[in-house]
Formats: sequence, structure tokens, C-alpha cells
Amino acid sequence: MPELEDITYSRDATIAAVTDYYQFLTRMYMKDSHIIYPPAEGWPSIVNADPETLRALGKSDEVIALLAHLPYIRRTGNWDRDAEAIPYCYFADWQYLIARLCDPTWHTTAEHLRLFTEGCDFDNLSSPHVVGLTDAGRDDPVMILDTERGIVHWEEPDWKIRIEHFQEQIYYDPPEDTPQAEADWRCEPAWSVPYFFGHVLQSQFTSLYWIPISQQSVRPTAGSKLPEDVDMVHRVREIYRQSGWPDDEGYDKDECLEAVRNALAEEYPDHTCGRKGSDD
Repeated sequence: MPELEDITYSRDATIAAVTDYYQFLTRMYMKDSHIIYPPAEGWPSIVNADPETLRALGKSDEVIALLAHLPYIRRTGNWDRDAEAIPYCYFADWQYLIARLCDPTWHTTAEHLRLFTEGCDFDNLSSPHVVGLTDAGRDDPVMILDTERGIVHWEEPDWKIRIEHFQEQIYYDPPEDTPQAEADWRCEPAWSVPYFFGHVLQSQFTSLYWIPISQQSVRPTAGSKLPEDVDMVHRVREIYRQSGWPDDEGYDKDECLEAVRNALAEEYPDHTCGRKGSDD
């Protein structure tokens, strides 16, 4: 089990880990056009943002610099076209969020962005060196990347994930002057940034614990015990395996997704993806 002192933060390594994860998702189900990459100088909406507006986020210079150079899963605000990076959840497109923050016609506030991306518990702590990875609703996953420690905390992942990746979890005692609320939150599972993206998240897809049902929608396989739901999961998993997943060489994404779409429409219509998924 790694020790916190053995973990270091690297902006380049973080960007590489996020990039690799997003490219992995395009190999499995997303369109290539779902992923957007920054220009060399960084996202204009961030590097050219009003300094006072950025300061209102309460984030360190390193957090802002990281956000300016990360790739993102494009958010458009169009439900038909936006793609989930994990079941029922979008990842934060910070170049889009900060553009909205700087546009007075959106009436977006820094407090709103922190709440939506960090959750109500961690948001109250206003930590300058952390940033939320998801752009979620009240009941959606909260994942916090810590640029001071080089780790990602995931609030309340399910037990299968905790157990599967227990040996690589990072446990540590926060400094004595850490507020109790933050100390309690930091008991949530944490992993190094590369391990989190490259193993914790990716393994849920390679094992088909999470199953994409279209280019935009991902579903968990745990939870419901209804016979139709269980049968649907078995059927979709079978299609992915018959299509060669997770072998990069043999897997045909387009063929697989078409087979999933047809099977759901014909056999499990209540589980079909209702999104139109129009081209960009």
C-alpha cells in the first residue's frame, strides 16, 4: 500500500493521465470529437479570463494552470450530444464552465461552480489546491483532485471498487491544524492521479462493470436485481465480448455499439438510450 510521502504531484503527469483516460473512452464508445484539446498556450476562456473572476473561485495558481491545459469531454448543454464519462455522470469541462462564469448573461457564480463540481461537503471547505472532476447533480459522484498531494479522493465509491483497488489506496493523517470537517472528508478513498485514471476508472470498463449503451450513455451493472435488468446486463456484456472487447486489436467500436443499440431496441426497449447523438 503506497505511502503519501511516496506520491508526488506533476502537472504533466496529470494531463497525461486524463488524456489517456479520455482516449481510452473513445476507443470503447465515445466519438473522437467528444474530446477537445487545448492550444499550446492554454484554453483562451481560462488564460484570458478576468483575474478577479478567477480569484472568486478561490483556487491556487497551479489549479488554474492545470485547468487551462487539460483536455476535456466537450459539454454543450445539449443532452442529446453530451457524453458521460462514468455511469450517469459528466466530467467537468472547465474551459466551458469558466467561460460561463465570465459571461454575465449566464448568471453563474463561483459558488455555484464549486458546489456542482466539489459537492456540498467539500465545497464548504474552500480548499484552494483542489478541484472537482465531475460536473454533477446532488446525488452524483464527487471526485476531488488534490494538486498539493497528487491524489484523487472519491467520495463513497461502491464497495466492489474499494475492495478491488484497496492495495493501492492511500491513507494518511491530515496535519493537526486541519479542520475536522476536512479531516473527516479525507478519510474517503484516495489514489494517486495516474492510478486513479489508469486503473480505478478504466478497469470498470475493461471488466464491463460499467457498460456503455451508446456513444453518450453509460450504465452500471450493479444495483437492480429485477430479472429484466439482470438479463439486459448479461446480453450487453455478451455483445461487447463477442465484438472483441477489451482487445484493442480485435474490437470494432461501431459494430459493437450498433449491435447493442439493436439488441436493446428489440429485446429491452425500456433500456434504450433516448439520445439522438447528432454529429458535431
